[in-house]
Amino acid sequence: MTALGHAPAYRVDLVKTPAVYLVIADDRDAFTTKAEHRRPDRLPKRRVVYVERQAEHPVEQKAQWDELSGSCLDAGSESLSLLTYTAVSHAHAASLARREYALFNAALRMSEVIDTHLQSGGRGWVAIRIQDGGSDGELYSDYDAARAAQQHPEQCTYFQISPQAPWTHRMCEEHLKFMSHLLHGCLVYGTPTCRY
Repeated sequence: MTALGHAPAYRVDLVKTPAVYLVIADDRDAFTTKAEHRRPDRLPKRRVVYVERQAEHPVEQKAQWDELSGSCLDAGSESLSLLTYTAVSHAHAASLARREYALFNAALRMSEVIDTHLQSGGRGWVAIRIQDGGSDGELYSDYDAARAAQQHPEQCTYFQISPQAPWTHRMCEEHLKFMSHLLHGCLVYGTPTCRY
């Protein structure tokens, strides 16, 4: 490191080749006020504490893993976890960690919305927000009615729910991931072209 705290130019990776990065993430709820906890559209967020590129040599990799996992244990917080991502930079790895957590929680929320309707015997069309997996809580008679009732219809996904076709958490996650890529316009022949 230089006196200014920047890596010397010879150490900067200008060719963004994919590598494995180790990420320490804190999944403790980021909201601290009672008002934020009571908001119905509130989503928990993952805080990325530390990112490090994985060493090349297997012996160094093990030592690196042991040191970082030991740091998580020494912190004494159950919300800290050590994760691995294939990314092109430290920032990309941190972004992937945050995105994965947001997608998991959105899928959880989506499956809860579907289960709530199914438990009450509901059938019909539901509108789910792609960003957070939430809904307006209504069931609609058809696709057009569900779309027309939304303030931002392009940011939602619409489908029919029925006890004959239950949704698992994994199905919700895959659906929201696909719809997110579709919304961002990064699908080419059904395959995402972005790195997220």
